[in-house]
Amino acid sequence: MEILVAGNPALIGYLAPLSLAVVALMASLNLVRSVNLTFQLGRAVSAGSFALMLALGVVTLTSGPMVSPLVGIDDIGIALRLDALSVMMSWLVTLLGLLLIQFSRNYLDGDPRQKLFFIRLYLTVSAVLLMVLAGNLWQLTLAWIGMSLALHELLVFYPERSRAMRAARKKFIVARLGDAGLIVAAVLIAQTFGTTDLGMIREAAAAALASGDIPVNAAIAAILIVIVAALKSAMFPFHGWLLEVMETPTPVSALLHAGLLNAGIFLVVRFGELVFLSTPALILLIVLGGFTAIFASSSMITQTSVKVSLAYSSMAHMGFMLMLCGFGAHTVAIMHLIAHSCYKAHAFLSSGSIIEYVRNTGAQKLDTAPHPISLLVNMAVSVAVFVGVATALGIDITKRPGETAMITIFMIAVAYLLVKGNSGKAPIQVIGRTMLMATLVTAAFFALEVTAEALLGGAVAVYPPLNAQTMVAIVLTVATFGIVMAFSAFLPALVNRPAWQALYVHLKNGLYANTLFDRFIDTFRLAR
Repeated sequence: MEILVAGNPALIGYLAPLSLAVVALMASLNLVRSVNLTFQLGRAVSAGSFALMLALGVVTLTSGPMVSPLVGIDDIGIALRLDALSVMMSWLVTLLGLLLIQFSRNYLDGDPRQKLFFIRLYLTVSAVLLMVLAGNLWQLTLAWIGMSLALHELLVFYPERSRAMRAARKKFIVARLGDAGLIVAAVLIAQTFGTTDLGMIREAAAAALASGDIPVNAAIAAILIVIVAALKSAMFPFHGWLLEVMETPTPVSALLHAGLLNAGIFLVVRFGELVFLSTPALILLIVLGGFTAIFASSSMITQTSVKVSLAYSSMAHMGFMLMLCGFGAHTVAIMHLIAHSCYKAHAFLSSGSIIEYVRNTGAQKLDTAPHPISLLVNMAVSVAVFVGVATALGIDITKRPGETAMITIFMIAVAYLLVKGNSGKAPIQVIGRTMLMATLVTAAFFALEVTAEALLGGAVAVYPPLNAQTMVAIVLTVATFGIVMAFSAFLPALVNRPAWQALYVHLKNGLYANTLFDRFIDTFRLAR
């Protein structure tokens, strides 16, 4: 049951997104002239916002969701929604913002435009907070657009870098397409359900799903939400800009990869009940997310640039999380989002971690291909490990089809880990450590799932009863992941084949999607 709070504590939550914006406004008006004072104020406000959201999060998780009164006219205005999803996302955003502000102080030290960078960074983080805490449809839409525009100003911070400007231009085009789609979806949702309150929209969509009476406009809006999320999270084929924004300052890259790309996953989860109304929307999530995850992770190993490899890594994670949303595994998708954000922020802010990451993911390969029987044995061992750990923890891995599919893909990944560690030339100590690592990874997976279910169970959409079309898409996706795992295991035996060498070139060039986008932009500019 949601609590409408007229005073405390929901209204206090406004301080988190608005305080940074106030600091940015004061600095832009030269009310704060010193760069150091701008930094000090921003850092203090971010630390205070993090502490505030921690306190509000404890209240929310113990007392239940809260919404503040709408501040505005009719249904247009701002309102804060404090539930498990929004407070956990606010923890991530405020903590990441605090770290980036501190890092930027040293990274841009001596830059004559450092104050302007802080202003743009504060506005971006403020817009993200307004978006994740939004309780009103129009607030979410406007914050979504504002977040994108503020990020654009960070991407073009060095206008003399032609490649960065080109990447920002492509990002601007993709973002405006997404903004248009979100506006249309918001209009359709408001007309269909007669409200702009996100909580009431969620209840109305859940009621429509339970009754089977699906409004056509709601189904169209669900598809638009998926398309908007795919554009925001750099899904294939609109991913090229992500590979080229690396000439921006490192804090911007960290903010982008660890924070703003995740907005697409958050949008789908926030409108989870609505997305469940449309089978095509679920299938689109599975197909787009699954293909992007496989494509990006395969292209990543062909890259020689560290930053491009990290870009493909982020793209693969985004695709996998959207695919999980298509499966209905929203709780695990959000926990994956939080874990990936923390890891990727650390990777970008620590050059040593980047080098180590590339070495661990791109440089280590099997010397020889495994025997087919060895592959099957390791898959059986992976299944046995999962079933054993799940049984010990009292978890039924077959209770939901989407969850079973997710676990199957994870078992395939663990099997690949076992294949790499249990090769014929590996000593017994290596095999033992590999088995131990597989067991620990499995236990961590189930611990993550149980924790996510406990924290987010009431704040996100529950697993829907999947129909035949969605089940077929899920089965085909799982089978595809299995085929890709087998292909990766036998890769050492294929590297000298002409077909693989041709595929290697195609993957290294991203299947030429970015090249086609460049040609489209150039043609459009010439036409103008």
